[in-house]
Amino acid sequence: MHCVILCTYNGEKYLEKQIRSIMEQDREDFCLLYSDDGSSDSTKAILQSLQEKYGRRMTAFPRPMHSGSPAKHFLSILSALAKGEVDIENLEYIFLADQDDCWFPDKLSRSIAVLREEERKFGESLPILCHTDCALVNAKGELLTKSYRSYQKLPGASYRFSRLLLQNHVTGASVGINKALLQYCKEIPAEVKMHDHWLALLANCFGEIQYLPYATYAYRQHGENVLGAKKASVLEECGERLSASQSGKEEAIRASYQALFAQGRELKRLFGEKLPKEKKKVLEAFLSLEEKNRLGKIITMALFGIYPYPLYRGIGAMLFLDS
Repeated sequence: MHCVILCTYNGEKYLEKQIRSIMEQDREDFCLLYSDDGSSDSTKAILQSLQEKYGRRMTAFPRPMHSGSPAKHFLSILSALAKGEVDIENLEYIFLADQDDCWFPDKLSRSIAVLREEERKFGESLPILCHTDCALVNAKGELLTKSYRSYQKLPGASYRFSRLLLQNHVTGASVGINKALLQYCKEIPAEVKMHDHWLALLANCFGEIQYLPYATYAYRQHGENVLGAKKASVLEECGERLSASQSGKEEAIRASYQALFAQGRELKRLFGEKLPKEKKKVLEAFLSLEEKNRLGKIITMALFGIYPYPLYRGIGAMLFLDS
């Protein structure tokens, strides 16, 4: 049995269509574990109605208090699953779902095939994360692009730890993990950039990340996304960087880097003793950037490969990274 985790918060507009797309997969050997974070719209009523329709294939996760963020929302459920606080019979793989997307019918089947092939090669004891491409649609469901990764100019499979500390290429709604990786989710980090970034770091440190270059769902852009998708443009991004202080974006850029450092510190606190030697060395170098001057930052980033993809983003990070 597989488990799909769906986290909701004031998602009434697109929720029913998303749940139907999940429940109408080309297989039925999974349950939908849903959790609402205190919605004030009709989200809870929609969930209750669909629960009655789908019966035992949908299960509510009891949430005594607000999680405070989408990242903590997902991670708290993963933690409960890892600790055995939620009973899923014969649990095999775990998948994440956002409330406003739309899954394609073969999403689970394709991801499960990848996870099983990786376990066949490396064994079930190795932590494995699978993620996929996705299409982008607008609020009306009209296609914007067939490939999010091409739209964002992201590499298909670049998982160098030094780069991953600074830049995440794993989209949460595309993620599937095995039980071996789930066991690393027992402890919830005090500070985290996003749940998908955290899972990617864990998989990179202790197991494998496998990318499926196939769009398995439609990622809806509607202006209310926690993290939306903006088309990558060299000139626009460089212009935004250069004008950050004038446009008031400087604080947002600084806050983003501070969140990455905080996440890195949590990785060290929770798993520092278990990290492979070389990755521990890179993590220490990454965390040292907070205390270095600009020249020191540039030298350290160049020596350890701590810069994002593509090249112009790496140059931008070296020039503008500031704690």
